[in-house]
Amino acid sequence: INLVSKMHFKSDDELEDIPFDNQNDESDIVFFDCEVFPNLFLINWKMRGKDKTIVRMINPSPEEVEALTKYKLVGFNNRKYDNHIIYARMMGYTNEQIYELSKKIIGKEPGSSFNNALNLSYTDILDFASAGNKMSLKKLEIKMKMHHKELGLDWNKPVPKDMWTKV
Repeated sequence: INLVSKMHFKSDDELEDIPFDNQNDESDIVFFDCEVFPNLFLINWKMRGKDKTIVRMINPSPEEVEALTKYKLVGFNNRKYDNHIIYARMMGYTNEQIYELSKKIIGKEPGSSFNNALNLSYTDILDFASAGNKMSLKKLEIKMKMHHKELGLDWNKPVPKDMWTKV
């Protein structure tokens, strides 16, 4: 018996094209980054587009962070770091608890991440890099001959309030 000639490779009925709602709409893409200090949790984000300005969220509430997650979030290494930080804030973590979580994530401690946080973002730019090109954002900026400015603050010390906007 010739099984290949008896197999169907196509549906008998033609299906109507059903557009996915908002799948090609890039107007709600938001680029974001988190910074964490013992007394400061900062999220900077910007809607896609040259005419858009950066929004700075200083010690945002869980509700403010949850509202941000309604957008298509794009970051750099966010699936391993930033997503977990913003997820923790949505769960009600304090700045001090977020700081401790940040240290655990950076130290790659077991149990320092949330499975539900992995897909908070639309994509992670680091995922597009080939294995040999995966590097920190700082190294990538230098390699691309982009201006890189160090903040010069100790990540383990509180940030003076008059410097929050600089961060």
